[in-house]
Amino acid sequence: MQRFDLAVVALCAMAGTAHAGAFHTSITQSIFGIPYRIDFYRVAGDLAGSGPRLEPEGMTWYDGVLYVTGDAGAAAPPGSGSETNGYVAAYAGGNIAAAPTALGQYATGGRAIGAEGVTVNTRGSGFGAFTAAPVLVVGDSAGGSVGRILAALDTGSTAVVSEPFSPNVDDIAFVPGAVAADDRFAIIDDGTSPTSLRFYSTGAPFALLPGGFDLVPGAKGLTYLPPSQSSTLFPAATSGALLVAIKPDGAGLSQHELRLYGLDGALLTSSVLPTGVGSGLFGNIEALAFDPVGNRLFLGDESSLNSQIAVATRIPEPTSVALLVLAASSLAARRRGR
Repeated sequence: MQRFDLAVVALCAMAGTAHAGAFHTSITQSIFGIPYRIDFYRVAGDLAGSGPRLEPEGMTWYDGVLYVTGDAGAAAPPGSGSETNGYVAAYAGGNIAAAPTALGQYATGGRAIGAEGVTVNTRGSGFGAFTAAPVLVVGDSAGGSVGRILAALDTGSTAVVSEPFSPNVDDIAFVPGAVAADDRFAIIDDGTSPTSLRFYSTGAPFALLPGGFDLVPGAKGLTYLPPSQSSTLFPAATSGALLVAIKPDGAGLSQHELRLYGLDGALLTSSVLPTGVGSGLFGNIEALAFDPVGNRLFLGDESSLNSQIAVATRIPEPTSVALLVLAASSLAARRRGR
């Protein structure tokens, strides 16, 4: 393991205008058998001070804030390129219609890092642990070499390490155990054949742990759901689960899928999402996050033509009182029509 100081790793403070996401459209969609309203917001103008568009690559929810990492252009200097070049956006309350806060930028060796995945270590020990402001743990391909970057973003810290812990990171999620020794990082690794879900220890060096399982090509977005959250999305779930977004490239799929896996790799359920370019469609889902208070699922669409974040909110079932009122109104209307 090698550590870097600020002379090598630049965590650049960002100045510039951040724009609000523009509401685009809404659709109604069943996810795991439950009806949801999905609101789509274009985010092409967000973080415009660092590039013309935010293309979501990584996403995580922590303590009322949605954190989104942007992609990076080709090996361009920090702050240049056609995309937001590794900047991190924070949407307070998950309000995509409001302007995000720009937290900073990942860069190393003069190259901006487009973080493929982002998560928060909530334990208080292990890599990325914090005592006050959250530290964002990021997985990235580090320019296409075998060695990968696992970086912790903390404006008051230089906690960044380089570790060849996975051939090709496509997303990362912190999976807490019953005790700190059981904590893990779950990583989608598409450098393996087939694409796999791998578990790593939270302490450096990041040791590969047993218990990984195969995924299909095109698995990109990942988030961990503790039991209460997994059962919200899928009532039959009784334990923690991993939610994975799979895009239709090489997997024999014609549309995006959401798949819910148990930590043992068992496929619990899946749903198809509308796919394409345009209104109410997903072009390239790369990131997922879940708000346990508002029961909202966030889906980050990285495609340059869509560049959007979608917010899926469960549609409430009619209550018994509402049904009685509706029945009474219907009965009264029929009586008046006699």
